[in-house]
Amino acid sequence: MNKKFNDILDICLERIIFKGETVEKCLESYPTLSEELEPLLRAALSASDIFSVKPRPAFKQAAKARLLSTIATKEEIEEKRRLPSWHWQRRWAVAFSLALVLLIASGSIVTASTSSLPGDTLYPLKTAAEKVQAFFTFGDDAKANLHMKLAERRIEEINLLNERKRHIPVYVLGALQDETNHAITILNRAEEPKENLIARLVDLTSNQKTVLARVIVNAPPETQQRFREALSNSETAHGRATILRERLIKPNIPQITPWQHNLEQKRFKNIVAIERGGADI
Repeated sequence: MNKKFNDILDICLERIIFKGETVEKCLESYPTLSEELEPLLRAALSASDIFSVKPRPAFKQAAKARLLSTIATKEEIEEKRRLPSWHWQRRWAVAFSLALVLLIASGSIVTASTSSLPGDTLYPLKTAAEKVQAFFTFGDDAKANLHMKLAERRIEEINLLNERKRHIPVYVLGALQDETNHAITILNRAEEPKENLIARLVDLTSNQKTVLARVIVNAPPETQQRFREALSNSETAHGRATILRERLIKPNIPQITPWQHNLEQKRFKNIVAIERGGADI
């Protein structure tokens, strides 16, 4: 998420929580970001609506202490890395960490949300908790693993929705691509990427291609194009993962620059277009 998005998220949270506006009203103000904003806003709204029972004072005090300690540790690490964007990351982290503290007060709801699917009432709570977990994950290896885990979760959700003949929201496709690309970026910049992480990435992107190729057959006409784009993106990601694997075999192969990433993406899209009959070249 970039700074502009997080500023807009802060504005919408304030309008909904403190001014009583609806999620729909806020989404109307930012139509181009509605797919990304909606699950986060509904997560915050659900957290405030669902939990009417207040946790015990001792629990609240202990949870607050743990939260502030974690944030302080994160702040110290980020300051050492000289990331100027900490101020908006901290606001975002605090907002959703507090929501997570509320979730801890009711274990049954936490458990229920982990098995929810896009479109379910508790799904926004599931994705909100994931974002908190991502923020407080340290180290490139751990971050890459988490991004791949979340990408695997998204593809599993897509597969289950398809099997149950339920609507697959297009924002899930975007989330799948984002998590996969984050993992690729982290592993690409690593001086010595671990073999098991690269192998997991190759398997992940291969599975994405398989599932999306199967799901696209049942996609409604109005979303067919988005699914074709998602399939093309997964094929590109698999190509990039394969290149990373080749770097392990031939260590002298240089890291892929952002410019080369774009070039490889175009090249793989052209290959896919040729295989499909020459369209979109």
